[in-house]
Amino acid sequence: MTRLRETALGHPAQLGALVVGVLYLGVGLVGFLFTGFTGWVVDTREDLLGFDLNGFHNIVHLGIGAILIGVSIVREPTITQGVLIGGGLVYLLAAALGFTGNLGSLLSIDGLFASDNFLHLGSGLGAILFGLLGGDVARRRLKVQGP
Repeated sequence: MTRLRETALGHPAQLGALVVGVLYLGVGLVGFLFTGFTGWVVDTREDLLGFDLNGFHNIVHLGIGAILIGVSIVREPTITQGVLIGGGLVYLLAAALGFTGNLGSLLSIDGLFASDNFLHLGSGLGAILFGLLGGDVARRRLKVQGP
């Protein structure tokens, strides 16, 4: 029972990573229903709820989902926090590249005001926030348990 509290349900960053990881995994799988398994890095003009898709974009969603689920169950929450902060920075970079039009057909994002750019911006900020949440919990736990 103690181990369960120290994993996915024991820290806000781990719970956030688990929930978002499951969502991304689902979006990656459902995305293939729209795009099929062709046109990996071309602008397919396919979308899911207004968000652009192609095969590569689906693979990215699957990978992100798997990574987030994986880090949600690690014993040490600071690992989860680090991955969330690092991933959040990558998402902010994706947003910046999207807003400048430099993602093009790789992720099938159509233009400056594409909803994906705003989603990447929000996802990046959210991931960083969840990574910073409870930042002193691990430190306090070490003080209680001793060195």
